[in-house]
Amino acid sequence: MIKKCTTLLTAIIPDEEKEEWSATEVSQKLEIPIQTVHRLLSSLTECGFVYKNNETKKFRLGLNLIQLGLSVRDNLLVHKGALPIMKNLTKKTEQSVYLTVPEGNEGVLIDFVSADPLYKISEPIGRRTPLCTGASKKVMLAYMKLKTRKQILQSLMNIGQVSNLNKLEYELKNIKKSGIAISSDETAKGIIKIAAPIFSSEYKVVASICLASSNRKYLEHKKMFISEVKSAAKEISEELGCIESHSVH
Repeated sequence: MIKKCTTLLTAIIPDEEKEEWSATEVSQKLEIPIQTVHRLLSSLTECGFVYKNNETKKFRLGLNLIQLGLSVRDNLLVHKGALPIMKNLTKKTEQSVYLTVPEGNEGVLIDFVSADPLYKISEPIGRRTPLCTGASKKVMLAYMKLKTRKQILQSLMNIGQVSNLNKLEYELKNIKKSGIAISSDETAKGIIKIAAPIFSSEYKVVASICLASSNRKYLEHKKMFISEVKSAAKEISEELGCIESHSVH
C-alpha cells in the first residue's frame, strides 16, 4: 500500500508541460487498475497529500507534501549553515556546542562540536528527549506558535512528562522574554547549558544552538557566554533567510 502511494505521488510530480493528472492518466502511466488509482487518490486527498481540482476532476500534489518537504529542507539547511558557526562559537568560548531540532513532541540532537577532541559526548547523535526538558528543547518549545505549543504540552501531559503545567508555562514565558534558556545538571552533574532558538525564513523555530559549560566557567563568563550563544543563533537564522531573529526580542 505504502509503495503504491509513493509510486503514485512520484508519478504526479509537476513538470513544464503538466501540473494535473486525471485518474485515467495515472492508471495508464503506472499500469494500475483504475479502481486502485481512485482508492489511492481518495486516501491521499483526505490526508492532504493530493489535491483534487473539482472543476477539472484532476489531481495534483497537495500542500501537506510541500510542508513536509520544507521541514526536511529546513533541517538540512540548518545543519549546513550551523556547523561553521558552531565551530566558531566553540573556538571563542572553548566550550562544547550542540545543535538540536524539533520533531513532534521531542528534540533530536543532530550534531555537536566538542571543545576537547578527546571528549566523548554523553549524548549520542540522534538522541531524542521531550521538548519539556532541558534548555535546548525548552527554548524551541517557547518560540513555537501558541496552537502548536498547546498541542505539544497537552500530549506531553497525557504521557506523564509534564507534572506542573503552570510552572512550565511560566518558565517558557520567561524564556521567550529573555531570548535564552538555561538549565543545570541536564545531562551531567555540574554542567550548565545555555540555548537560543534558530529561525527559518518563514520565522518558524527550526532548531536551537546550545553551549555546555561547567558551573565554574559559567560563573566566570556568564555574560559573554549568553551573548555569544544569542549571536550565533542570530547568525544561523540569518543564514536561513530570517531577516530579523525573534531571539533578540
